[in-house]
Amino acid sequence: MVEKQKSSTILGNVNLLPDYIAQYLAEKIIHLEIKPGERILEAKIAQEFGVSRSPVREALYILNKQFLVEFLPRRGAVVSGFSIKFIEDLYDVLAALYILLAQKGLPNATQEQFDQVYPIIKRMEECAEKSDFEGYYDGMFRFTSACMKIVNNPILEQIILNLWPSKRRMEFATLYRRKDRLRENLVFFMKGTNHYLDGKLDIMEQAIRDYIEQEKKCAILLANEFENKIPLKS
Repeated sequence: MVEKQKSSTILGNVNLLPDYIAQYLAEKIIHLEIKPGERILEAKIAQEFGVSRSPVREALYILNKQFLVEFLPRRGAVVSGFSIKFIEDLYDVLAALYILLAQKGLPNATQEQFDQVYPIIKRMEECAEKSDFEGYYDGMFRFTSACMKIVNNPILEQIILNLWPSKRRMEFATLYRRKDRLRENLVFFMKGTNHYLDGKLDIMEQAIRDYIEQEKKCAILLANEFENKIPLKS
């Protein structure tokens, strides 16, 4: 009921419509309900929401800025594919941003702020033990969100958040394949956190690079499989 009321309020506010529609479509793209290469028809989405095509078009431009949608001649809006070049660029930039996040956060973090991170790591550990893919996936991004709050740098946070839809889509697709081996992924978070708490920034930075390199390789493997028309989920 609350969600319906919220949706009704948003749909009644023309200024909120593009962001709302963009978020709705982004979640479907991230969770592979709308596949790479699939067209997004403005008229169909407009009819689904009971709105004109104008806010849908604005929503698609938002998704284009988030690298989830591209505009092709004679095809219109299409869900972006898994380009190896884009994957390499994305993860290289994320590595630099996450290292900067660590550098900025270490001198300013308080024990109280660290205490807010511990339960997230603990929850991720529990999810890894149970092969709870969705819980673990959610925990990964909650962990980084907590780190961004510690740093309190709105510019850095906004840059990272703008890349998150693409990162979330890659992680969802690749982590799903590794749902029975989540502890292998968790090791990077636990080691990185321990180095951070010990003030070993250089080792922490290397842990970030190792983690990003692993995730990049998994994403490139996914891109190659998609290119060969192998199903993304099984």
